[in-house]
Amino acid sequence: MMKDDYEAYRELVEVAVEHALITMGSLELNKAKEMLKENYNITLADSLEHPDYLKKVLCELFGNAYQNILDTIYSVIEKQQEEKIIKKFLTIMES
Repeated sequence: MMKDDYEAYRELVEVAVEHALITMGSLELNKAKEMLKENYNITLADSLEHPDYLKKVLCELFGNAYQNILDTIYSVIEKQQEEKIIKKFLTIMES
């Protein structure tokens, strides 16, 4: 995979997660960003490399609403779901 492709997938995942969280509210988005930074020293842009951290934070913050967030993420990255790197991210997010 080319570096440009990888960066594009990172941005896609970041935008998808941001979109899903903003639907929960801007306070929720900011809280998730804060927790990622405090607990794991990562940003939303690092979600592609660390879906396990993202999942932990989202489950902790949103509990049962996690599935709704995941559904929204899916709807945003729909066309790239079969890309290997995206598929791996989604598999971890679902596990």
